[in-house]
Amino acid sequence: MIFFASLVIAEPLQLPTASRVRKHHIMKPRTFLTLGLHLLILLVVGLFAVRLAAPSDLMDKDQERPASYVLDILRAGHGICQTAWMGSIASKPPLFTWLSALFAQPFDRFNRFALYLPSVLSVLILTLVIRAVGERRFGPVAGFLAALAFVLSPITARLSVLARTDSLFTLTIALTAFAAFRSWEKGGHWIWFWLAAAAATLTKGPLGVLIGAMGLLAVLWEKRRGTPLPLRGSHLAGLLAFLLITFGWFGLAVLDMGKPVVDKMILSELVYHGIRTNHDRSFEFNYFNSSIYFLHRFLPWSVIACIGLWRAFRRPAADPAERRLERFLTCWILGSLIVFSLAPHQRGDLLYPIIAPAALLAGREIARWLSRVSKERILAVAIAFSAVVFGVFMHYYWISRPREPLSNQSEGMRQLAADITTKLGENPPLIHVDDPFALQFFLNTMKIMVAPEDAARQLAATNPVYAAVCNVTNFTAHLDAPVYTIARWPQTGEAFVTVLGNRRP
Repeated sequence: MIFFASLVIAEPLQLPTASRVRKHHIMKPRTFLTLGLHLLILLVVGLFAVRLAAPSDLMDKDQERPASYVLDILRAGHGICQTAWMGSIASKPPLFTWLSALFAQPFDRFNRFALYLPSVLSVLILTLVIRAVGERRFGPVAGFLAALAFVLSPITARLSVLARTDSLFTLTIALTAFAAFRSWEKGGHWIWFWLAAAAATLTKGPLGVLIGAMGLLAVLWEKRRGTPLPLRGSHLAGLLAFLLITFGWFGLAVLDMGKPVVDKMILSELVYHGIRTNHDRSFEFNYFNSSIYFLHRFLPWSVIACIGLWRAFRRPAADPAERRLERFLTCWILGSLIVFSLAPHQRGDLLYPIIAPAALLAGREIARWLSRVSKERILAVAIAFSAVVFGVFMHYYWISRPREPLSNQSEGMRQLAADITTKLGENPPLIHVDDPFALQFFLNTMKIMVAPEDAARQLAATNPVYAAVCNVTNFTAHLDAPVYTIARWPQTGEAFVTVLGNRRP
């Protein structure tokens, strides 16, 4: 809200009038578009740099499993379907994993830059898409402010560096939705819609098709309000491409890994999540959780987006094209909220796909409030506001967040990996018992966990063997031969992970 206050208060003090300002002092539309575009790109790149330079948080938000899938491709060559370090089948389709593995190719070893690059590129592309859509239908100022609201939100700060499918899923759903809107308006083929839907499905599953098409409920809205625009065009070619891509990959995965793929991706992830809560209490619904998640996590822009939703019903735009988009965005948001609210499996992260339409409605509302404010003032305050927000982000990710247990442990695994490499060299004969995968990530290895009794038998061999263990007491109960402590973290106090060996390095 500081952004609006500074504009509304400061502008009347220096707002130029036609009688006092010469024509060449007024910013040209092309200049505003260019400077706004450069600012948005700089903000996304800067956000990525801030997050990447901060201490690692790999053990938080279930990022270890996607990281292990990528290393499974790089180390074991499992390109079709991957397994985690626990030996379990991947729970999600592999598009994010494929992209991260592709970006890792130029490097000697897998690193955080390659791991997170698909996420930040998804954020950047979505930022540009939001700007372009808003500019074309709501005006250049609204498009810029919508993209700015998207970038300067806590959600985007998280999505830019997150080893999960959320960022890519958010982008592919947005592309699916905007392709649907384009096909609805223009008619013709629906190939781009189905191709984008295939990408969303290969990212996180078939829910992407449903959410991406939710805005098409506006077809009924338009018809009821006396401005019908029916759905036209052929779906055949696009639908065939969708089925070939998605079922083609799934068939190859089943041939590669067998029935566990069906059990994990269809039964566990799709069916059971649709009928059970996280606590296995069937059909227990919390209808308002999703709306609360949306309002809380996208503050302050969620409040302004709600004003945009109200306006779509009470004071719709006079221009038919603008009104059509606002209704499409409204149906996208509200229809998705209904779907998420009815599902027993509810998390705040599931709401990310409706942030793009919310940002567009919020940007249009802000542009209306600032219709008398000069573009120069808007850009100047946007830069100042961005600097303040970045200061908050830097303090959180560099100072506050590293103190949290999982972030502290993630950085500890990086330090332990460096200590192990110094003492044992690259690729040591290290087996993993119950330690977090973050240690393997920083060691650039992908090994399946070993049961304590099996690890104890390996340490009884004559050749050098080392084991990374969290529960040392439980592990040593299986040992018959003496072992030595090679490394530990933390080095003082109670150890979180200890590396034991059958001989000293």
